[in-house]
Amino acid sequence: MNNFDDLFEQQPQPEATEKPEPQKEKPKKQWWQIREEKQRKEAYATLDRVFGAFSEGHGDMKAYLDTQSRFPFHSARNAILIGEQCPNAKRVGGYKEWASQGVEILEEEKRLPIIILEPGKAYRREDGSVGQNFYAKEVFDISQTTARDEAQPQVSYDDRLLLKALISNSPVPIRAVEELPGQGRGAMFDPEQNAILVKKGMDAPDIFRCVSLELANAQLARSNAEYSRETEGYKAYAVSYMLCQRYGVEAGGYNISRLDGVLQGQDPKEEIPAALTDMRDTFKEINGRMARAMGLSRAGRQKEQER
Repeated sequence: MNNFDDLFEQQPQPEATEKPEPQKEKPKKQWWQIREEKQRKEAYATLDRVFGAFSEGHGDMKAYLDTQSRFPFHSARNAILIGEQCPNAKRVGGYKEWASQGVEILEEEKRLPIIILEPGKAYRREDGSVGQNFYAKEVFDISQTTARDEAQPQVSYDDRLLLKALISNSPVPIRAVEELPGQGRGAMFDPEQNAILVKKGMDAPDIFRCVSLELANAQLARSNAEYSRETEGYKAYAVSYMLCQRYGVEAGGYNISRLDGVLQGQDPKEEIPAALTDMRDTFKEINGRMARAMGLSRAGRQKEQER
């Protein structure tokens, strides 16, 4: 051994190290997953734009209310999405819903679906609260199907039946009186009597308009103990308008444009969606009572699913 051999023998040997396990590649998304994600993002972008417009004081309340009046079983968000994509939509359904009725989506319309948001699985956040996932769903209006040229039945309601249905199962009693305080008032809620007082001698459309307004106020107050007619009465006004639109009662006297700025300055993420949901839920509740009183089944009224 020469004088240098021991230098090599004394060199520390490198410690054996475990090779890291190769990271598993995430499975590639399928084409339909990519499309659904894109549609969902676009739907949320549309809602952000509409809520933002209301917050800035130039939203289109009439457009929303007109659509919601035709789709009481859809959420406020989905009514907005339907109205933005197909303003004149009358009745929507997915592929399976239309197929179950023997109706096909027109080939040229299959690439032009209306995108709504369908609730998925709930999940629990880190703070313990429960969240809700949503995914995009494609639906199509009847105008996009083979049923578009079929004659749609025109429904008209007897005035007496309509008024009877309106006051059916009212949250408060409704009484006819000779006169009411205040000029031009046809109906009013009297807290002392806990009743809606209706002036005698009015015609049916006037009764429907003024009583539906008071009923909406009573329903909103019943649903929310903090409801204030002074600051939130516009919600009842909107509900009354939607009921008129749904049942063919003349609504030309409603000044809906004044509601375009009523949400100005409110939070577009929380407050504005909540206000529109209050309107929708109250409308749905009163509309549901009316439909049951008139013996209308949900399927007979409108073949659509609640979302």
